Amino acid sequence: MALQIPNRPVLELSREKIAKRPTIRVRAAVDDDRAPASDWGSLLGDLSRATHAPEQGEVEWRIHDKTHLEFAIDYPFEEKSTSYCWEAFFFVPESFRLLETTYDKKQIYDDLLSYVRLAVPQLPFEALAEACESDADESLLMRLRNTVREAVDSSDGSAVSRSTVRRLRVFACMVRASGLEAQRTMLTGVADAQRAEGAARIVSRLLSLSTRVSRGYRRLIIDAREWDLPSEVAVALRWVDEDLSLFLEAISATASVQIAERSSEVDDGWSDVAARLASDAVSEARYRKEHGYPSVGHDDASPRDVEHIEFRRHVLKRFTSSVLWLRHEVRDGARWILQLLMALAAAVAMAFAVVATLYAIHMQEYLHWYVVLLVGSYAVKDRMKAVLQTVFTKWALKRFADRNWTIRDTERDETVGVVSERAGFRDFKSLPTEVLAARRLTREHALEEFARPEAVLWHEKAVVVEPRQQGTLPSPMMTEIFRLNIDPWLAHTDDPNRTVTFADPDEAVVCSVTARRVYNINVVYRLRHANKQPAWNRIRVVVSRKGIERIDPIA
Repeated sequence: MALQIPNRPVLELSREKIAKRPTIRVRAAVDDDRAPASDWGSLLGDLSRATHAPEQGEVEWRIHDKTHLEFAIDYPFEEKSTSYCWEAFFFVPESFRLLETTYDKKQIYDDLLSYVRLAVPQLPFEALAEACESDADESLLMRLRNTVREAVDSSDGSAVSRSTVRRLRVFACMVRASGLEAQRTMLTGVADAQRAEGAARIVSRLLSLSTRVSRGYRRLIIDAREWDLPSEVAVALRWVDEDLSLFLEAISATASVQIAERSSEVDDGWSDVAARLASDAVSEARYRKEHGYPSVGHDDASPRDVEHIEFRRHVLKRFTSSVLWLRHEVRDGARWILQLLMALAAAVAMAFAVVATLYAIHMQEYLHWYVVLLVGSYAVKDRMKAVLQTVFTKWALKRFADRNWTIRDTERDETVGVVSERAGFRDFKSLPTEVLAARRLTREHALEEFARPEAVLWHEKAVVVEPRQQGTLPSPMMTEIFRLNIDPWLAHTDDPNRTVTFADPDEAVVCSVTARRVYNINVVYRLRHANKQPAWNRIRVVVSRKGIERIDPIA
């Protein structure tokens, strides 16, 4: 009997109510005298898989929380400067009352946050394990070891010391990325396995690889104790060690919980698989306890203890992952052209006032008409300036970017790319034909556009990424993560629960039931690469007054 396990993100625990005290979910199948749980896995074969690479134009959508929609876009690096263009149309029910007069560009950009980072070099977990065991000079761990040795006798804050810390953090990010992919592959294999024995072999491969990776890095930790390293390098070595231990514990622990939750109706062999994964997680926790790391949990931990553990996990993750973060310097895209147009409007208005004044000089003997003409020319000049500024502003905003970005890698002092961004409202009937076709794909009749009118919010980004320079992190791509806050959109929605009364024609009775009041936000989007014209994609985001309910892919 196959065990069905969803392929969900590995470190995301289910959103169930958190108890005040930890709940024991899986008991490890070992006692205090057992060998490390991962050792038995090293006797089995290695896990072999292909490195995951997103398809061109692929966009990942997910729910960050009840009020934030998150989507990630990848911009692969090439040997020369490469252009990408992101376009998205958000079809929002008019009952949300989102209009240009109530929801301006500043609010749009306040609610649409963007985070940009580099992707780590792609390396299968098996290849990473081999690189951590190899003594070859060009192997990953030997290069890391040589980098650490170069920092001997240097001081905190020196270039060599900071470079060493940076490479240690990159190594932690590589382990995390490779380990996550390996865990997803393992869970997929376990879900497809027909018997517990087959699942046990799949689990053994992952645990074997985890042991080989951690063992290789910990050899470096032991050797580095004898070296005279700067304080920041010594601390970074231990922090990366603790972060890796927490991560390896997490991929085993979360997988064991997922398998145990679904093994109640299957034979006991599946419980053993979950217990073996739990044993590996226990091994990592014991390792941290033995080495005095302050991130060890207990089954009787108080809420404050749990807060401390989570805070420590967060600090370590930020320490390692921030080496990949990029900074974007944002400035107004049409600032200078708007200033020129405002000056032009003032000049035209002033020219009119000067001409009117010169003409009025000849009427000085008619004092009343002279005063009326001067005052009138001033009033016309003032209104002319305001009207021209409004017209010029609308003209410029339609033709120039709202914001221009420069994306910089502050860790390595280089420019990664430049961005031009625009957003605003578009008239439904003036949208591109392909966009309208994608939106109307699920409509039964054109009359639905009258029954469910929508406002259209548009977002566009033109991105140019530069090739990676010699000597910098060989990242395969730049990833941009958008986080859209829809909480202001839901301010005018109805109560999420409505009472519906209806008659049953077969039973001849009248019934009432509580129904959910939901709304659909349809998103039509695409990512263009260079001059290619890919097809438009569409998703449906189902929301209620309480927030985001689900995301449905359409086409």
